[in-house]
Amino acid sequence: MKKPLLFLTVSTIISLCSACDFGGTTIVDQELPEDDPQSQVTIEFWHCLGHNKTQNLEKIVKNFNDQYAGKYYVHLTHLAGDYDTLHDALKTKLSSGEIPALTMGYPDSFSEYITSNIKHSSILRLDNFINDPKFGYSQAELDDFVPGFYAEGTGYQFEGTWSMPMYKSTEALYYNKQYFAGANVLNVAKFTGNSEFTALYNKVNGKTNANVEEEDLVALKDWVKAHDGYTYDVPTKWDEMFTLADQMQKDRATMNNKEEFYPVGYDSDANMMISQMKQRGIPYTVNDEESQIDHRKHYVFNNDEAKALLTEIIGYINDKLLITKNSLGGSTYTNEYFNENKAAMVVGSTGGSSYNVSENFAVGLAAVPYSNDNPQYIQQGPSICFFDNENPYIHKGAWLFYKSLAEPNNNVRVALENSYDPVRISSYESVDYATWTSMAGQGLKYDIPTLTQTLKLYYMTSPTFVGSGTARTQIGKLITYVLKNKYSIDKAFTTAINQCNQIR
Repeated sequence: MKKPLLFLTVSTIISLCSACDFGGTTIVDQELPEDDPQSQVTIEFWHCLGHNKTQNLEKIVKNFNDQYAGKYYVHLTHLAGDYDTLHDALKTKLSSGEIPALTMGYPDSFSEYITSNIKHSSILRLDNFINDPKFGYSQAELDDFVPGFYAEGTGYQFEGTWSMPMYKSTEALYYNKQYFAGANVLNVAKFTGNSEFTALYNKVNGKTNANVEEEDLVALKDWVKAHDGYTYDVPTKWDEMFTLADQMQKDRATMNNKEEFYPVGYDSDANMMISQMKQRGIPYTVNDEESQIDHRKHYVFNNDEAKALLTEIIGYINDKLLITKNSLGGSTYTNEYFNENKAAMVVGSTGGSSYNVSENFAVGLAAVPYSNDNPQYIQQGPSICFFDNENPYIHKGAWLFYKSLAEPNNNVRVALENSYDPVRISSYESVDYATWTSMAGQGLKYDIPTLTQTLKLYYMTSPTFVGSGTARTQIGKLITYVLKNKYSIDKAFTTAINQCNQIR
């Protein structure tokens, strides 16, 4: 068993920030009772999952409730439709005195619940639960968590473990297999009336992953290349991707094709900037002793290298090589252009793969192109935090439920159901995982684990502190400031930094 961490327990006011008061008290380091409640307690779990993403979660809840009937009862509450609105709705609920036992979400949100003053934290530090001799985890069990997924829970502004991983994801490059193989409008125009091309084209045109044959795609690509047509290879590097994008637009100009088209789409402006900054060694945010004293020192992204990166990206957008969510106005995702054949490839979350499934063509999957021979991929996916309910039995029930959710066989089922990665190493050795991955090639949801299992060593996270969520929002708004507000590059960064500096 891990040696327990010793923390001073204090009575504090529940709040989300030093200026907010929700009228309760909490002790951040609590113990789990050895006994069970005399009457059933309800464990409120607030989430943002759609009904089609909760089937296995609901089974886990039912089994848990049956196992602990009369003691603990988990109640699932769908509070919002996505993580941002879940965070906003939760803050509203807390301000009115409503408190869940646990919720899913992202570390940037959880850091706000902790606040910049530990005396005002509204969530519990979990080390006493983790190290409980009866209800915690043994060292062998802790070692069974994917290290990077577990470590995320210790990366907050104060020492200790403040969240536990639920399941995880990253980003992937989705591309139009037929377009890359030569079944595109350029070759249709170039080879009009050619019976050989028509026969090969008809074998793949309009077919999805479920019914397209890879050998037919290869045959088409080989034929088109041999006849000086237009085919493309999937890029692995950032520079390669935009050299290819430029070539795609030049090819369309050669064929006088003026249809709306953007070679590359990137759904998350923030992820794009943060990933490229990490890969290029550009400072973004820090969380050290100096920044704990002066919060303005958290934000180090106002530098020449970051400005050069933004200038480069704005150039790609202006040249119609790239679209992002914010370059499209902020309400349209690039997958919509992809599915309408207006983009050849897009970068999006593996957890959102269902949005990149097209009825018109087969979708390929690849790692996101990276810079500087330095593959670094955003680690995404929700974690779980635990709120003070002033009832140790609710805390115990919530903790026991998390352990059930994170049980290797349960976790692999609830994760794969949503195209996410399980958080336990032994989950990857399970029969369910092997069965799932054996179906690779039969749909994106089966292909994703095959890709992500090669990327885990390269997952990256950013420092988490009060204001880290604002930094992420502002780094994602830089494109908006330049394109919509017509700010200069310098003014865009100054505006972003000023917005961050308002967070305390």
